[in-house]
Amino acid sequence: MAMPAWVPEAWARLNADNQKQAGNFLQFLLSQQEAQAAEDVKSKKSKVQYDVLKGKIRVYDNFDDPLPEFEEYM
Repeated sequence: MAMPAWVPEAWARLNADNQKQAGNFLQFLLSQQEAQAAEDVKSKKSKVQYDVLKGKIRVYDNFDDPLPEFEEYM
């Protein structure tokens, strides 16, 4: 979004103290915006889906049994 045409004129009409307050407010708004953007990124990364593969993976009862191919090494 482009800056409205009236902003530079309004800024010029403010006294030094009000320009400082307006600048501080703009910095506050920017910090809030950055914090929100960081939170959005964090929440997108931390969304873990559990049970996505539930029922699609099967572990057989003999899973821990020795493999016949390795009998000569045991």
